[in-house]
This record gives sequence, structure tokens and C-alpha cells, in this order.
Amino acid sequence: MYYNIKALILNTKVASEADKIITAYTDKWGKIYAIVPSAKKIVAKLNAATEPVTESELIIYQTSQYSRPTVTGARILNNNTLVKQDFHRNLLAFYVCEISDKFAPVHLPSKKKYELITRTWDLLATSKAPLRVLTAFSLRLLKISGYSMVDYLKRNYSNIKKEDILYLKKIANCSGDSLDIMQEFENSDDKIMWNYVESYIKTYVPQPSVGLFLKKINYIN
Repeated sequence: MYYNIKALILNTKVASEADKIITAYTDKWGKIYAIVPSAKKIVAKLNAATEPVTESELIIYQTSQYSRPTVTGARILNNNTLVKQDFHRNLLAFYVCEISDKFAPVHLPSKKKYELITRTWDLLATSKAPLRVLTAFSLRLLKISGYSMVDYLKRNYSNIKKEDILYLKKIANCSGDSLDIMQEFENSDDKIMWNYVESYIKTYVPQPSVGLFLKKINYIN
């Protein structure tokens, strides 16, 4: 059967000389792995629509609920061009993809997660504080996934300073449009807050590879 679904492309990997496998977070099915045939060919029509940090409408063919879906058609809904044109913002968007993948069970859809990812990609395109956007996203993703860092800090002793815990709560509860205008925040504060959040993330999943690269280029050190 054929299905039309909206999907956020989180990751891709080579499946064969011409094919690739995508990890996508869909509006109807949650996270799925799908084959994109001939996507690695130079003239492939499906390649651009199945690259990470892209929202696309996919045509999926699946013979049964147990078979791996195959992408037979795709249309880009949002290419997030402004993000992809900026090296650091694109890396942060890849970080969003990576931790979204790690905290998303297969075939468990969540409208909140889908909207959170798309909203975060939009904010990363124009925000004056993109690392703060990633911090806010991570705190909200953790809460939706059942690993709320803010709730954990309420219940457990932490060596995080009280004023920093208050900052984290502010970021977690701040609307996306207001993140840029949060008072009493400097660039160094954003890095401190992010390091707290990433350390918490690593208690549940392995160190995200994008995070390692960001440290190597001294973006978040």
C-alpha cells in the first residue's frame, strides 16, 4: 500500500551503492527507518528531499506493517535553507536531529515532538542566541520524553548553583520568540547552561557525535 506522510529527516546512511536509509520522524507513525532507492545517484530526484534538517512530504510504499518502508516520491515542505547556509547553526540543527533520534522510540508518534523539532529549526534560522535555542529544545524534549531535567533538579541534590538552576527553569519555560530577549544572559552563560544540559543528556544516551565535534572546534567549550 501507498501512504502520504509528513516527515522530518533526522539522519541518512548508505544502504548500497545507490540506495540510502533515512531515519525520519513522521507525523503519523513517529520514528521510522525507510529505504530511498537510487538516492545516491547524481540525478536522483529524491536526494534533496531526504537529507537531514528537511521537512518533506513522503510517498511511502509498504507491503505489510512488518516490512521496511520504501520512499517512492517526495516533496520538500521546508528546506530550512537559512539554517543550512550557516555552518554553526547547521551543526546545532544536526544536534537537534541526533538527540531527537536517540529519544524517539520507533513507531510512537507525538505531535508535540514533531512540532517542537520544526519550531526549533525555524528558530535556529534567525535567533541571536542559537545555543540557547538548542538548550531550550533539549529541556523540552527531555520533558516530553519523560526525562525532565527541571523535575530531576527539584527532587535530587545537585552541585549546580541555585542561580543556574533558576536560569535553566527560565529557559525551559520561555517561549521561543522570547529566548533572544531574556535578561541577564551573556554568551558565557549560554555555554554554562548548555554544558549542564548536555551532561544530563549523557546520563541516558551516549555522547552525541555532533557534540564532540562542537567541542573540537571550541564552539561550546
